[in-house]
Formats: sequence, C-alpha cells, structure tokens
Amino acid sequence: MSSENELPPHILKPEKHLKRAQGYFALDMFEEARRELRALPKGGVWNKRGRELLVAIHSEQEQWGRMMEVARGLRHEFPEEAEWWVMDAFATRREESIEEAREILLKGLVLHYDDALIRYNLGCYACVLKSFGECIDFLKEAVRRDEKFKLMALQDEDLSEVREALLNMGWDQVVV
Repeated sequence: MSSENELPPHILKPEKHLKRAQGYFALDMFEEARRELRALPKGGVWNKRGRELLVAIHSEQEQWGRMMEVARGLRHEFPEEAEWWVMDAFATRREESIEEAREILLKGLVLHYDDALIRYNLGCYACVLKSFGECIDFLKEAVRRDEKFKLMALQDEDLSEVREALLNMGWDQVVV
C-alpha cells in the first residue's frame, strides 16, 4: 500500500485523529498529519475540519496546486465563509496567475462586501498589477473596517511601491 492511502494502525474516534493530525502539523510532520486525516469520516463536519487542516498543510509545503484544489472545493461548498475565497485566491496567485486570483476575490467581494481581508488582498493585487489608485482605494476601505491593516500594509512586500504614499497618509502613526 502506498503512503498516500495508508491509514493509522488503529482507527479511533474522529476527534482523536483530528487532534493527532493537528499535533503532527504543529511539529511539521506533514505525512503523519495526512495519515491521521485519512482516518476521518468522509462526510460531515469531520470532513470539513480535515480539509481545513489539509489547506494549511499544503500551504506550509508550498503545494499551491493541491492547496488551490482543496480551498476551491471549500469555497464552492461554503461560499458564506470569506476565508475560503482568500485561501483559494492565495493559492491561485501562486499556481496560476495574480489576475485569476484577483477575479476570485472580486467575486468574493460581492458576497462579503464588508470583509477587510478581501479588500486588503485586492489592494495588494492592484499594486502588483501597477493600479496604484485602485490599490490605495482598496487599502483605505480595508483599514476603515480594521485598523490592523495599516501596519500590515507598511510591511507588505506587495505594497512597496505605495509605501511612501501610505506614510504620507500617516499610516505609521497608529495609536495603540
């Protein structure tokens, strides 16, 4: 049997396998974590929780195609959860293109109009695509919803070309 189909030696309650998978993940023991996830029931809440951890494993291992596949499945199944739009776009940017990732987030923005993280990421994508006015607009809207994005923006490599503009807007003057 190949290691991709291998199960743990003993099948336990789903919560035990998930907890063990999370422990292996924390220790960067990704194959062991995957093995524990394969023991989870194929449907329902355990399947979702297992796929959530699988997205994190693929991200840590920079397996963008696999991450994109799992995150996209979660996005389609749970469109009301903004994080899957962001995770799908994150992986798509790395596996396909930033333009395709942008399209995912623009569609997600329709459902999650007030989501600051979607707006922040759209600002990053706009900057990389040299649409600096659009970038600043998205960043301002993200910050209007959550001030933490001011400091993030000042440190984000994607936003290096607008950093001076952000400093001129006083974004380095964050009140703690």
